[in-house]
Amino acid sequence: MPTDTPAANGYVFKQLKRLGLSDALALQTAPMVKVQAFDAGKRLWTKGNEIKHWMFIIQGLVSASVPTTNSESTPISVYGRGAWFGEQSIINRKPSFADYVCLTATEVLTLPAAQFDQLFVTEPNFARFVAKLMAWRVQKTSETLTLMKLGNPCMRVVMGLAQFAEALAYRSDRPPTIGFGEGVEIPIAQNTLASLCGVSRTLFSEYVQQLAQHGWLKLSYGKLEILSIHTWHAFARSQREDSVNNLNASIQELLELLRTLDAA
Repeated sequence: MPTDTPAANGYVFKQLKRLGLSDALALQTAPMVKVQAFDAGKRLWTKGNEIKHWMFIIQGLVSASVPTTNSESTPISVYGRGAWFGEQSIINRKPSFADYVCLTATEVLTLPAAQFDQLFVTEPNFARFVAKLMAWRVQKTSETLTLMKLGNPCMRVVMGLAQFAEALAYRSDRPPTIGFGEGVEIPIAQNTLASLCGVSRTLFSEYVQQLAQHGWLKLSYGKLEILSIHTWHAFARSQREDSVNNLNASIQELLELLRTLDAA
């Protein structure tokens, strides 16, 4: 999407308006917003690096992962189409707390950090939007990190898939409420998904097969589709909100929980 076309200019203006900017300020800010495209696997930011832009996903998927001691990483957030990300480090003036990597070919809008700071200080509606976004994300990130770091392999696989269900089927800038359909395909190879969940390809396949047998996933020609999106969302929410969740639940227990949530 070249930035100098009327269509691109209109798209940028529309996204800025959604942040609470007035027509005049959105028009003034739009020339500072650039479009960039990245290949799958591109590392946007490394933990400890300065974040120089706030980013918005036009299309694609980006994961935020925290490196662990065994040279692997734990995914704490997956951002999909329509998500802004990177605000926490810009506001706190601290380096990136995670590695941000494109999981697929990704196209983004970038707003310079200096312009973000100015809008945050001078525009109440913009500051309100960002504050609500951060409040939800900080809680979500903390709870997800606990589940993904301390949960057993089975929990990490099911919770990892639930994160993709959220990122692909809902807007990523607020708690999800309304689904856009009953199924959504994850456009990522299963060996990559296994790595993101911190389990072996063999274990990942074992759990995925059982989820598919019970109707929660659809497998075909190497593709993985998440079914009953609303139930996966309910699962993710219940795990984050439940202070006494079982981090060592078996696949049978998690399947039963999915059935219970689906019937609720």
